[in-house]
Formats: sequence, C-alpha cells, structure tokens
Amino acid sequence: MRKKFTLLMVCILCGISLSWAQNITVKGQVKDQKGLPLPGVSVKVKGSNQGASTADNGTYTISAPQNATLEFSFIGFKAIEEVVNNRTTINVTLSDDNQQLNEVLVIGYGTTTKKDLTTAVVSISSKDLENQPVTNPLQAVQGRAAGVQISSQSGKPGSGVAITIRGNTSINASNSPLYVIDGVTSRDASFLNPTDIENLVILKDASAAAIYGSSGANGVILITTKKGSSDKIRVAFNAFTGFSNLWQKQDVLNRDQYIALMSELGYGVSGLGNENTDWQDLTFGTGTQNSYQASVSGGVKGGVYSFSTGYQQDKGVVAPAKLDKYTAHFNGSQSITKWLKLTGSAAITQSNSIDVSDNANVARGGTILSALTTPPTIGIYAANGTYAFNPYKGGSENPIANAMAAKNSNRNFRFLGAFAAEINFTPALSFKSSISTNNSDGRYSYFLDPYSTDYGRSQKGIRNANFSTDHVWLNENILNYTKNVGKNAFTATGGMTLQESKYYYLGYNEQNFIGTSGQLLDRGTSIPVQLPTASQWSKRSYLARVTYAYDGKYLFSSNFRADGSSRFAPANRYGYFPSASIGWRISGENFLKDVKSINDLKLRASWGKVGNDEGIGDYSYLELYTPTTQGSYNFSQLANPTLSWEETTQTNIGLDLSMFNSRIVFTADAYLKKTDGLLIQQPIPNSTGFGSITRNVGAMENKGIEFVLSTKNFIRDKFTWNTDLNFSLNRNKVTSLGDRVSSINFGGIYERDAAIRVVTDRPLGSFYGYVSNGVDPQTGNISYQDINGDGSITPADRTFIGSAQPSFTYGVNNTFTYGNFGLNFLFQGVQGNDMFNASRMELEGMNDSKNQSTTVLNRWTTPGQITSIPKAIKDNTTNTYTSSRFVEDGSYLRLKTATLSYNFGAMSLGKLKMSKLMLYATGYNLLTFTKYTGFDPEVNVNSANGPAMGIDYGTYPQSRTFLFGVNVGF
Repeated sequence: MRKKFTLLMVCILCGISLSWAQNITVKGQVKDQKGLPLPGVSVKVKGSNQGASTADNGTYTISAPQNATLEFSFIGFKAIEEVVNNRTTINVTLSDDNQQLNEVLVIGYGTTTKKDLTTAVVSISSKDLENQPVTNPLQAVQGRAAGVQISSQSGKPGSGVAITIRGNTSINASNSPLYVIDGVTSRDASFLNPTDIENLVILKDASAAAIYGSSGANGVILITTKKGSSDKIRVAFNAFTGFSNLWQKQDVLNRDQYIALMSELGYGVSGLGNENTDWQDLTFGTGTQNSYQASVSGGVKGGVYSFSTGYQQDKGVVAPAKLDKYTAHFNGSQSITKWLKLTGSAAITQSNSIDVSDNANVARGGTILSALTTPPTIGIYAANGTYAFNPYKGGSENPIANAMAAKNSNRNFRFLGAFAAEINFTPALSFKSSISTNNSDGRYSYFLDPYSTDYGRSQKGIRNANFSTDHVWLNENILNYTKNVGKNAFTATGGMTLQESKYYYLGYNEQNFIGTSGQLLDRGTSIPVQLPTASQWSKRSYLARVTYAYDGKYLFSSNFRADGSSRFAPANRYGYFPSASIGWRISGENFLKDVKSINDLKLRASWGKVGNDEGIGDYSYLELYTPTTQGSYNFSQLANPTLSWEETTQTNIGLDLSMFNSRIVFTADAYLKKTDGLLIQQPIPNSTGFGSITRNVGAMENKGIEFVLSTKNFIRDKFTWNTDLNFSLNRNKVTSLGDRVSSINFGGIYERDAAIRVVTDRPLGSFYGYVSNGVDPQTGNISYQDINGDGSITPADRTFIGSAQPSFTYGVNNTFTYGNFGLNFLFQGVQGNDMFNASRMELEGMNDSKNQSTTVLNRWTTPGQITSIPKAIKDNTTNTYTSSRFVEDGSYLRLKTATLSYNFGAMSLGKLKMSKLMLYATGYNLLTFTKYTGFDPEVNVNSANGPAMGIDYGTYPQSRTFLFGVNVGF
C-alpha cells in the first residue's frame, strides 16, 4: 500500500513538473509609434483568462505556454497578436487606431485624411442620418456641425430648410451652399433619400471651397452616396412607421369671451351662431410617417455595385398636407483593364405633395392663422352645406375651408446621373473625364370650385397651373498626379469644366367656371393669355490644386480657379479665385515626443477668395425687351455692362488637438469673411424710364469662432458613453450700400410697415419700427416713443428694435451603449436671437371680427388701469404698428432627437442567418425650452438665410414625432 501511494505521488509531482516545464516566463516592453512606453496595455494569453498589464515604463511580465499566443490591446491603438514560440523576450509597438484622424474625407476633386487637412471642414456620417423621420437629409444635420446653421422653414411635409455656413454673404443673391452629389453639382439636395447617403463633408472656409470658384461663395456640401463592396453580396431593408402631433396649442377666446369682445367693438351679436368650436382641435390632427427602403450591393470581378429603392410618406398634422416620395439610386464601377475604370451613378426621385396654405394672414387664405382667428361661434359648414365663414368679414374662410376646399398639389421629377472614365497612365498619374446631368421637371395645380367657399363664389372658381423644367449638364476633365519621395508627399490636380443650364416656365390661369344659366363649366370663360419664360446660362472653368507635405509635419495646399459666366458682359465674364493653406503638426516635433497625453496637435491657417453669380438673373447685363400678348415688345431692362461678381475673401486660423489616446478630440477655428461687390439697386434719373439699376457697390462682413469637442467618457466591456459638443458664434455686419442708397426694406407685413431694414454697420435681419412704451393708463392706447422729439408720432420715429441674428448656436450629442442596447440623444439650441411675431398683430389687434388670443382678456377698459394690452378699437390699427411690442426672444433649446435601439448579437444573428438586426424607437422635437409665445421659435415666413429672416406670420409649425423602426441586413 505504501509503495502504491509513493508511486502515485511521484506521478503527480512529475505531472506538475511537466506542466511547469511547458510554461515559460515572457518579459518585454510595449511602445507607441513615437517610441514612447505605453502603460496600462492589456497583455493576455489568447484563449485563457491569464493576463497582465504594462507598468509605467511599458514593461510587462507574464507566464505563458511555450506555444501560446499573446494578445496586446489598448484603447486608441490597434490590437496585435504575437506567437511566443519559446521566446522569453517579446517587445511590441502598437500603432494608432484613431479612426477620426485617419478618416478619409472627400474634398473637391480628390480625397485626403482628416489628419492632413489644412482647411476648415466638418464630416457627418450615415449613422447621424439614419433612424430620423426626415424627408430632407439636411434636416438630420441640424445641431451636429459647428458653423453650420440649419433652420426648418416650416413644419409642412416637403418644406425646405435654410442653410447658412458662417453667416450671410449676400443681400440680393443666393446665400445657400453648393451641393456636390457624387461629383454632380446641384443647388438642392432635398430630393435625396437620407438612407442612400454614406457621408457629408461640409467645406466651410474659402480655401476649402475655392476649388469650386464662383459656386462656393456660401460653402460647399459634398455628398457621397453608398457604394458596394467586392467581398460579398449584401441585402438590407430599413423601415419605420410613426406618428406626429402639435407640441403646443395657443390659447384663444371661447364663444362667450368672443361674443363679449364683439359686443364691445360694436358688432351686432345676432346671427353669430351658437357653436363653441375649438378650431385648433379640428385643424391640427395626428400626422403619420412611413418609410421603406431596400438595397442590394456587392461586387463582380473588378467592380462593385449598389442599388436601392425607397418610399417615404409624410402626412402632416394639418390635413390634407402630404408628401409621397419615391426614390431609386444606383452606384457602380468596373475596371475594364488595369488602366481603365468606368463609373456610373444615377438618382431618381418622384415627389408628389398636397399643399396647405400657410405663411399668410387669414385674409390671404392662411390656414394656420385662420385656426386661431376664426370665430368659435360658427361651425365648419353653413346650413346650405357650403363652408361657413366669418359673418362679419366676407372672404375670411374657416381653417378647414382654407385647407380642404382647394385642390392644391405639386409634382416634381428629378434625375441626377453621371458617367465617368478614368485612365491610369502610371500609378502616379491619372485622368478622369465625366459627363453628368441634373434635370428637374415640376408641375403645379390649383383649383377652387365656385360654390363651396365665399372666396370661390366671388371669383366664380379659379384654376392655376404651371409647368417648369430645369436641365443642367456638366462636363469635367481632371488630371491628378501623386508622388511620394522619402519624407516628401506631393499631389497636383488640374482640369477644365463646362456647364450649361436651360430653364423653361409656363403658367396657366382660368376663372369664371359658371355659365350664363348658372351651370358648372368644365373650363373657365376667363383665360388670360400667358407667355412662357425661358432662359439659359453657361460656365467655363479652369482649376488647379497643389499640395505638399514634408514628414507629415509641414503641410501646404494651394487652389486656383478661373470661372467664366455668361451672366456677365464679356469684359467682366471671368472671375479669378485663388486660395492657400498651411498646417504644422506640432505633435510630430521632437520636443513633444515625451508628452504622453498628446496624440496629435496641429495648427492650421488658410486664406481664399470665392465668388457668387447666383440670384442676379441670367441676362442682367443686357438691354432687354419683353414680348406682350398683343405681339409687340416693351423695353423692360437697361443694359448693365459693368455688372460683375460678388466676391468673398475669408481668412481662417484653426487648431486640432487629440489627447489621452484620442479620448479627447478638440477643434477650434476663428475666421473673418469679407464680401465685396454686393449687388444693390441704385436709383437713377427718372428720365431713363427706370427708377433703379443693379450695381456692385455693397459690402458685408462676417467674423466668428467655432469649437468642437468630442470625448469618450467611459469605455468598458459592456458600457460606453461618448459626447460630441459644438459651439458657433458669428457676427454679421453690412459695411457698405454704396453712395446712393442709405437703407433697404425687407420683411413686408400685410397692411403695415416692413419689419426689417438693412443699413450699414448693422447685421442683416435687423428689425425696424416704433418703440412701444406700453399702454397709456389714461387713454388705453399703445404709447410710442417720440424718437426725434418733435411732439408727434410719425414714421421718422421708427428705429432699430431687435435682431434676428443669434448670439451663438450649439449642439450636444450623447451616445450610450450597454451590451446590445444603445441610447442617443441630441440637444440643439439657438441663443440670443429675436423673432418678430407678426401673428400677434392679428391675435391681439382687437380691431375687427377675428378671434383673439386670451391675452386680450387683460385689455384696457377703464382710465387708470395698468395693463400691457391696449383697448379694443374697431377699424383702428394704431395699436398694432410694426413695433417692439411684437419683438420677442426667439432663443430655444430643443431635444431634437432621442433614439433607443437594440442590436441583436452575433449568436442570434447566426441562427437567423443575418448580418444585422436592429430595432429602434425615435422621438423627434421631443422637448422645446423657449420664451417665444408663438407655435414654433424656429420657423420663418421668409428665408431664414436671407435679409428678411426672423419673421413668423402664420407659419406651419413643426410637430413632435414618435416612430418605430427596424434595420435588417443579410
């Protein structure tokens, strides 16, 4: 027994000894690419729980089997594996895995990495665009890009957005950016399906945009759509459905309160009706949103392809407003030989929309204001079945009549396509020639019958229609050269482009659809003769760019473009737009090698000039004669051969910083933009037969700062938290209107003075009017300030009473993951801007029979009463002058989006034979914090990036939306 026990112990000890013999002690050091030691690196034996971490000097010690594999991993670096193979010393170097800095960005006619940029750009990925209830992809960018202010013009389905990049640069010409979609230029991108977009790159400074010359004055947005991959066929399906509603109501008078006010104004109360209608409940309902998209992508030998098709529907909260959008998209490339590659792309969009009138007071058919001002004492229909209207105000329809009576529709077909051939003469030299087209065909139809509404009866029926086409083609021929020698990296780009546009428009009008016997006619008997409008323009451009980098530390880039535009006389046809930028990667210098906390530090500086020929008319320099319907011609325009480009010069200084293994990434920019040659209507002698002529005499300035901060707050195996913050500040100022013009008025208000005046030394969007000192306790009328001290209130007492320009804009985006769950929410804000609430002129006027806001319950009634609401006076508008009374703080902070998602893991996907399955729920415009008393602080009756910005006058408000969706991949 003792011998057996002894033998067992010997065997156990031998087994232990053998086991120990198989493990060896491995030592080493881990460094980064600069040669600096990395502390805290995880060192694990692959396939086991055995591990260690590096010390402060980067050294480690670990016991491992002789044939084991060691895994080295660290945040911000690429993980690597090393086979032990009986080695006792293993030193490794980890390379950066900084996706942000190594991200490849599309720039004008080329690409670059983010770390090598010397200009101010911002990149938005497809992840920022998905899972949002938007039909316009630019809406999803709102709040995510510093220096880019995006405002929704309206909450109506299919409504556009206004985009301002680093402030306004023009008064009368366009302030909208240029879009380049897979190399095809466009002045619009709303027709694209957001899910087809891979990324957007926004070129903000003039040095970045100068390669596009006259088209880049207001910045450039480069859009790259999704492409296939050569490894396998991928099939994807994305869908969501949701609903929307009005996020707040306005308090207006009920039946009894309204009757009391009418009696006080002297209206007879008999015949008012006995209803107590809540018009807002009837007008604003529940909207629905649906989106479906399917795509297939993959590759064949030498090529890749991607095809997608989609359908989006947006039914607004005000029926029957609706948008149906059908899209199809193709992208493909094929290498024919080693030296020839062909590429092609096409985007087709068909949009059908039903419109609801807004941006108008009730007298002009505005549905939104009508929902607030229609008397609550009437119902939808009169006794005879027609739509009821205000009995005291003929033609003042109720909101349901405004929305439903007219058949009001738009249809637009858009085709954008390109084909290119690229020849690689050598690995360093290539030539690409492309031809593209951007075609838009639109049809508008409006019909109001002669029976159902008071206005329709007065006109005996109306039909309006128009047809328009805009066809643009572009040919680009670009030569690229790349050469790297040692530490020297050099690229050169040169080329020529040709572009032409043809536009055609024909309007149509019919009236009087009632015959002599009172019968309804198929056609109106009053059909004015309509003459078509046609125009065209063309451009020829030459471009060049040179970039040089030494040792990845010293960076230089220079662009030049010459644009010739048919919109100018031959002597002024060409504009010349140069730019230059430099960068210094300080982190590459020896004196920062020992600074472990800094991964990348770069200083940038740039200067450039761009031009603008948009919005000036295609024949503005010519003497024009307009044909009449009688076959004659009218002298309609003086020759203007001195007309030339609006030119913007911009200087930018920037800093890029990445720290703590890219846990913190910071970017700062400061810029100064000066625009000269602004187009201004200058008065000329009446003897010419014209009152004014356009000349390049104005000037404007924008200056500002921008900050972007991205942080990885927590990174754990199951939990991560990332934050992206952006902040922008811009100061706009008109510096010259020439020597013949002292001011220009914008922002007209119905039956009142314009709300905005442009003068030198003030920004665009400056409100102008009387200063209200409140209600005079003795008279009950608004007391206006006597600015000039002459003892009376006259138009000379008007002054500046506010500004629509914000003090700053910002956005904060947080992303959380826990296991397979994800949570993302974006706050977007605008601070310090004023809004002119023209809707309150109708809701607090108390001068006619429209319903009013409940604020008028505090109206002045007796001498000595202290109140902010004046007395009711029939047919008197003195208390509703364009004044500071209607200027409000338009600042707001909005929870723009919040998305909760669940991604199924690899094990579940394997069983389902899927590559992706995500379920999500998204809220849009969830919370809004503002002091503004209107429906929505964001909307504008006019363009939000023009001089008449900041006015709300019965505009269709944005809604709060909730949706549920699924993303599936195979």
